Amino acid sequence: MIEIALCDDNAEDIEKLKSFAERFAAEHSEFPIRLSAFISAAELLKHIEENSGFDLYILDVQMPEISGIQLAEAIRSRGEHAEIVFLTISSDYAVDAFSVYASGYLLKPLCKDRFDETVLRAVQKLAREKNEVLAVKTKSGLRRIQLHNIVMIESFNHTREITMTDGGTLETPSTLSKLFEQLREHGSFFIPHRAYIANLDNSVGIVRYELLMLGNRRIPIPKNQFAAVQEVFSNYFFR
Repeated sequence: MIEIALCDDNAEDIEKLKSFAERFAAEHSEFPIRLSAFISAAELLKHIEENSGFDLYILDVQMPEISGIQLAEAIRSRGEHAEIVFLTISSDYAVDAFSVYASGYLLKPLCKDRFDETVLRAVQKLAREKNEVLAVKTKSGLRRIQLHNIVMIESFNHTREITMTDGGTLETPSTLSKLFEQLREHGSFFIPHRAYIANLDNSVGIVRYELLMLGNRRIPIPKNQFAAVQEVFSNYFFR
């Protein structure tokens, strides 16, 4: 079951959002979905504290008292690895979205085609994460790692180091090319530098010649590849 939370303080907008979400759930019966709607950030936070979190949050950016960005920060502070999509009247908030590892944003007034495309991408990712793992060889034997927990893989000194979202690392003798063959079909993994594999889902941003990753990790980008890497990054989050 994929739990989705909708939060918007505008009554008209929340009804439209609920309608789109209900139609999406009906049209995509391959994904068991449960919807919950909230008219304020405070109401959603109270629910999370008293019950549990959600798999996907669709949050209005501009809400009184607690903004959508602040709400997302509170959600992330709980350690939740949920998908977050922002509703906004301006793409200017896209930069802020990276600070809370948002998977995208929807411009108001809402368009059903764009809504369906964005939510489907998030739901497909959640469905994969619930089931997909990477099996790697280590000195102590074979280990299975959930893909969404991988931040990056670095190759050095004839070994590969896998960095996880909890800050831990794992070493494997498997080659970078072999690991990438196992990961490339999942869409979020790519090679920004010949010695690295990055998981875009755990990236924070991109600056001149560096890809910023979760946990203050940085991946260098060759100058002659920066434009191409920047395009991959932009297309992944804003396609």
